[in-house]
Amino acid sequence: MSQVLFKVLNLTKEFKSGEVVTKVLHGLSFEIQAGEFVSIMGPSGSGKSTLMHIMGFLDHLTGGQYFFAGRDVSGLSDDELAVKRSKDVGFVFQQFYLLPKTSVLDNVKLPLLYVDLSEKERLTRAKEAIEAVGLEHRESYLSSQLSGGEKQRVAIARALVNRPSVIFADEPTGNLDSKSGSQIMKILDELNKQGKTIILVTHETTTAAYAKRILRLKDGLLVSDELVDEAKRQQALEGELK
Repeated sequence: MSQVLFKVLNLTKEFKSGEVVTKVLHGLSFEIQAGEFVSIMGPSGSGKSTLMHIMGFLDHLTGGQYFFAGRDVSGLSDDELAVKRSKDVGFVFQQFYLLPKTSVLDNVKLPLLYVDLSEKERLTRAKEAIEAVGLEHRESYLSSQLSGGEKQRVAIARALVNRPSVIFADEPTGNLDSKSGSQIMKILDELNKQGKTIILVTHETTTAAYAKRILRLKDGLLVSDELVDEAKRQQALEGELK
């Protein structure tokens, strides 16, 4: 029986700037099971990245409740959010955020600097993560020497190195050509097959089709929650969906 990993109830988020209050999320409610591959879709300004930041322990909600793995995490402090973030989730962003004059291996090891592990264990974990994205032959290269697709694979390896249960991917193909983007999505699909929960944030229909379920946001509201047609999903995985 699957575990409910994410549960949000009437979640709201607003930002204040002086006297101005901007309401971004308006009472979202949904559940995501452990092991799902879910896309959060919507146009620019729909609130999808704000929602990901809350779900990924990068930001606080304004109202409602948020449960992660059965625990109410709505009121965690910044320090408590940081602990959850480092232990439970990994992030992949459109901008790769790699250190350009640093090797692939050292970029991937970065999240382990503040973890209580031996240097040998750090090295083992980093090499395992690099192998998982097929870049063993590039581990001594500087990230500035890599193609865009390779840089994103390094970013995925870095997201994996703490062995999180969840990977958040925010527009992971946004800076890539279609071939490299397809390779990245296939890596995420393979990680999902291995048991990782994948939360994909995108505005692109073809990218969203790699997921198994799509939550659509519009103007801060959840307007639909639907399963992806399996035939379309297979077309996406085979590179035939246009």
